[in-house]
Amino acid sequence: MSAKAGRVRLAKQPDSLFHTCIRFVAKNLQLYKDIEYLELLPALVKNAIFLNVVRVHKGFHDEELPRLLLNSTLTRVNLSTSTITDGLLALLSEKCPHLRSLTLTEGNYRFTRAGLEAMIKQLGKLQHLYAKHCPVIDDEFVRLLTASCPHLDTLDLESCKNVGDGSADGLRDMPLVRLNVAHTGITDKFLKAIANERCGKTLEDLNVGHCPITSDGLAALPWDTIKYIGFEGCSIEDLDIVGFGKHLKYIYWTISN
Repeated sequence: MSAKAGRVRLAKQPDSLFHTCIRFVAKNLQLYKDIEYLELLPALVKNAIFLNVVRVHKGFHDEELPRLLLNSTLTRVNLSTSTITDGLLALLSEKCPHLRSLTLTEGNYRFTRAGLEAMIKQLGKLQHLYAKHCPVIDDEFVRLLTASCPHLDTLDLESCKNVGDGSADGLRDMPLVRLNVAHTGITDKFLKAIANERCGKTLEDLNVGHCPITSDGLAALPWDTIKYIGFEGCSIEDLDIVGFGKHLKYIYWTISN
């Protein structure tokens, strides 16, 4: 048999009827919001519709549709591309008590500090929070977050300009594995504050890029668990004093001028 004859062309498998229906309903969701049975759909169907609206149809921009779809089986919610209001945050805390992961990044932030705080106080099982470029997040909120969500292990606050060294007060006792505070106001003081605490001993992935960090701050870290670190744009002049650990797999940085 020739090589050409021996080739097997795999035909693209058609989408399942379930996913075809989910896409159709998600695309035309506005037409169904006043129909009673939408709220009665099984949780599996609701969750699939919710995910499709966010990924494909530019998110949610009112509170009525999320009110019908959010439910207690959801453990991961992505609100990127959506208009996020105090009302939507209140729905999350009311209808998703078992939430483990919440993505606000790339959403249209229309919520207040009070609305964000009220939600976080009700999400005690939260483990992952992604909220880049959020102007209402500051050190005080980080302290509230860590007090309310003791199982938090992933926190992405990149470009939250009001986050600074004071956030270490809450983070130092957290079992954080991944922390992104690039483009914030943290300094060497922050790294030294978490270095020998629980947070410093559990971190595997740390990004402090474009912060006023120096070699002195990096050298304070224990480096026992860190595998990935980014400090692009920082004033790092002498890497010899840092003492990278044996587990380090990736460094992202640029040489300062």
